Amino acid sequence: MTMPPFATIPALHDRLADGRARIPSLVADSLDAIARLNPAYRAFSHLSDDAMVQADALQAEWDASGSRSPLHGLPVSVKGNIPVAGRPWTEGTRIHASRMAPRDAGIVQRVRAAGGIVLGTTTLSELAMYGVTNAFEPMALNPWDTARTAGGSSTGAGVACALGITPVNIGTDSGGSIRNPACHCGVVGFMPRIGGLSTEGKANHTPSLSSVGLIGRCVVDVEAAWNVLADRPGTRVETPRRRLLVLRELIDTMCDDETLELFAAACRYFVDAGFELVDGEVPGWMAGEHAAGVVSLFESGQALAHMDISLGSDGIRLRAANAARLDAYAVDTARAACAALRRSLSETLQSAGVSAVLTPTWPFAAPGLDTQSLVVGGRTVPIDPHRNCFVRAANAVDACAISLPMGLYPGARVPAGVHLTAPGGHERTLLALARIVEGCLPALPALPTL
Repeated sequence: MTMPPFATIPALHDRLADGRARIPSLVADSLDAIARLNPAYRAFSHLSDDAMVQADALQAEWDASGSRSPLHGLPVSVKGNIPVAGRPWTEGTRIHASRMAPRDAGIVQRVRAAGGIVLGTTTLSELAMYGVTNAFEPMALNPWDTARTAGGSSTGAGVACALGITPVNIGTDSGGSIRNPACHCGVVGFMPRIGGLSTEGKANHTPSLSSVGLIGRCVVDVEAAWNVLADRPGTRVETPRRRLLVLRELIDTMCDDETLELFAAACRYFVDAGFELVDGEVPGWMAGEHAAGVVSLFESGQALAHMDISLGSDGIRLRAANAARLDAYAVDTARAACAALRRSLSETLQSAGVSAVLTPTWPFAAPGLDTQSLVVGGRTVPIDPHRNCFVRAANAVDACAISLPMGLYPGARVPAGVHLTAPGGHERTLLALARIVEGCLPALPALPTL
């Protein structure tokens, strides 16, 4: 194979176009990587049985009439809560252990129409309801340190990307579920507004919050996939202002010392590149973030009420019990707080003249799988919900958001992430901004695993 490791999607397309690479070889390499790495890192739960047949057919089509899109012939992973026709559609739970997908979800149809090759489905938190372990379908392990979480719930997607198995990785995000694993695995996680990528056919247990999104090795890859797969990617891109709002007080309150140091270094890179960083706040940020948790609990509880949760884990049964204790007033109050934050975010960004909100992705390094609490700023805090402080607000207001690697924690030697949040509908502008931001940051070292 003449392909360099982790070539970008445009580079892969160029090499396929001029004959330096062939689709069957590209797909065979990905399948070989799965055979070699999946037993240790568990990125994939179920594999397609016709990937090489697809590869041969798509190569013949390219030879005869050219490529369909920049994704033509490229391997793609799909999160296990998104149906792929003829494959198990378990959502990572014993509740659906025997269920097979009768048809492709809308996003999978778009992948196939673009010439992408679905290699299989990736592991996830049970029912995509955040958790770091899954006894029924063991979740992917952090390739930087298998004793630490790889994030969730799009866990396998992040790990498959970090291991270089698939350049395009489809996930879902209802509270950081794409951006969390991207952060911990040292890759890029992009969440567009709900419906930016088709949600048709996927399991949707939190419809007010859940978006389909992308994980890729770099912003260029995510942008290439977005431009092909989005229903309306947009043709007009506003030139992003190099002016960002930094939630300074919140960051200083919520982050541990190592995260603060890494974020401060990232901010220096941005300033050196001509960015103006404005310290401020978005009124109602944490109220909206907490409210998203209430909405998530309520909506997932509604979904669980129609399932045989006796087959689920203790965590799923506990979630159902907690949801049953919510009253209508609490849910209505939470929805109002989300609506208030949506107005506040738009007004604050406009009045400050900034392109996006800038924060770390997580306030501390990926914790150990069994760790329940950590010390931050001299106080002990529970990992959940403290971990949500920067990411879940975007779900509360149907924003678009992206996580990018910003360095390695010096002690843990696992990746840290920087996070950008912008109003929904500004996806192309956010991606253009993320490209600039990514170019300011030092590249991560090679993954020790590889």
